Amino acid sequence: MIKRSFISGCRTTKIYCRPGCPPGSRTKPENRIYFKSREEAKARGYRACKVCRPDESLSETFFLTDYQSPLGPYILASSEWGTVALKNKERTQTFFARWEREHISVKYAGAHNLELKKQLDAYFAGQLRQFTVPLDLRGTPFQRQVWDILRMIPWGETRSYGEIAAALGRPKAARAVGRAVGTNPVSIVVPCHRIIGSNGMLTGYGGGLDRKAALLKLEGSQVRKAPH
Repeated sequence: MIKRSFISGCRTTKIYCRPGCPPGSRTKPENRIYFKSREEAKARGYRACKVCRPDESLSETFFLTDYQSPLGPYILASSEWGTVALKNKERTQTFFARWEREHISVKYAGAHNLELKKQLDAYFAGQLRQFTVPLDLRGTPFQRQVWDILRMIPWGETRSYGEIAAALGRPKAARAVGRAVGTNPVSIVVPCHRIIGSNGMLTGYGGGLDRKAALLKLEGSQVRKAPH
């Protein structure tokens, strides 16, 4: 059985949801709040969503699809609610091990990720600038706040860790932002590649700096690599 440790709520409706709930995902960022547990949400006066039923314990399966991109092979993974992971294939074992610990089963079923594949094809062809697939992002409240900010960075633009920290109202939290960016489970769609150093140079990227540079070049961003 899975544990939904981190859930989100809407300040205006006072409703809390599972990660990836379609109605919950439409909440405006300024109205979204994250809780560590259902009990915390209830204690603060929120009620359970009738669509995703976050108070019910569920078994769960993630559906996997191989995707061959111009930058190499990726694995796409989705839940009932949306995309949970998009990672270059050499980095997926960490996710598989974590899902096993969480008693989440996985199986290959391409039909669950057809829309994401279609949008990725359009992105790499330079025909798509904004992904619209539903996401099921799972992480701590702080991580999810950072990922929300990343999704607001426009195509063709970049931000520094410090700028993300400032946008969160925590200007001294650049290092914590960096750790949250590094744990982003849905690369490209949640564009962590758009984060660069304050000096305008490329910084670390789980998929490798060459892949990061290629993504930014595709989007028309001008960045510099640090000298070797």
